[in-house]
Amino acid sequence: MKLHATYCSKDKKEEDGKIPAVQRYSSDRIQKIFQTAKKKDEKFAILSGKYGLLKAGEKIPYYDKLLRKQDIEKPFPKVRKFLREEKISEVIYHTKKVEGQRVPYFQLIKKSCGKEDVNFQIREIQ
Repeated sequence: MKLHATYCSKDKKEEDGKIPAVQRYSSDRIQKIFQTAKKKDEKFAILSGKYGLLKAGEKIPYYDKLLRKQDIEKPFPKVRKFLREEKISEVIYHTKKVEGQRVPYFQLIKKSCGKEDVNFQIREIQ
């Protein structure tokens, strides 16, 4: 099964309680990739520095956590578990140029795919 994934967003709705991840993040990028996956009838997930890979409808509270290079080992088991349990054979990772704060997210997803023998593709977006 193919998975379209992208990293989370700093901008989030600060609504109280838990709301679906795809609604929590205020990002046109996330919405566009979610719609692309839906049209193709393929899976979609958001890579969070705190929660690992999140399904669109997975309810999460507001949080503020930037993934740093030294922190990628913490969500690593969660990301691997998601790939196994969802029977993912290919990840298409949608990202802007991999630089700065996006580097740890890229390293986390790429390393997880490598350990789970999942085909990994990167799609750079403008």
